[in-house]
Amino acid sequence: MDTNIIVIMCAWFAGGFISGASGIGGAMFAVPIAALFLPIQDVIVLSCILNMAMDGSIALMHFRFCRVSALLPMLAGAVPGSVAGLFVLLLLPGNVLQASVGILLVFFVCWQHFFRVRRASGNSWKAGGAAGFLAGLLGTSISFDGPPVGAYGLYAGWKPREFLGTLGVFFIIRGAITCSLQAYSGYYTPEILHYALYGFPPTVLGALCAFPLVKWINVEAFRRILKLIIVVAALVCLLHAFL
Repeated sequence: MDTNIIVIMCAWFAGGFISGASGIGGAMFAVPIAALFLPIQDVIVLSCILNMAMDGSIALMHFRFCRVSALLPMLAGAVPGSVAGLFVLLLLPGNVLQASVGILLVFFVCWQHFFRVRRASGNSWKAGGAAGFLAGLLGTSISFDGPPVGAYGLYAGWKPREFLGTLGVFFIIRGAITCSLQAYSGYYTPEILHYALYGFPPTVLGALCAFPLVKWINVEAFRRILKLIIVVAALVCLLHAFL
């Protein structure tokens, strides 16, 4: 079997498991690994497709906990954000995109480490719309839509299952917008679709494996390990971008 296919299958199985356990972070793990073997633009487009499988699995498992009222402002912001993200993907060269991935990974780890919500503020059209716009922008341009809406979920005070359910449904709808824009722009080459075909099953399997194990996972230890992995991935991206 092609080495690239093996890497994609392993990276997105792990990514599916990470997202299934925490709600976000799967693509942040998988993309830097795949970028060692494939051009970053191809990896970003492939990630947007496989994120649909990952997020769809999470949405199905936690759908009944989704806060529908919170989706509307986020989706309203995600549409123009996704269009803006497509232009970023079209205009920026590969090394700039890879550096952007590395910088956002560092930001994500810093946010996870330092961001604390003292008092939940509830849902907000203004904050939700801004989070949705940034998620659309980042999701379409570099496939990382988790941090903005993850921060909003903490700000609004969602419970863990509400967090997984609401973000899962949001990501699947936002991802459909991104995939439609990228398909219309001609990004889905036969090679990308070939890799996606092999990536779908392990991505779904990873998310499903996390579901029964969530209650036994030590969340804090898991997040510390995940932070370390993401820091290493960020350094790899930055080195590849500037060397």
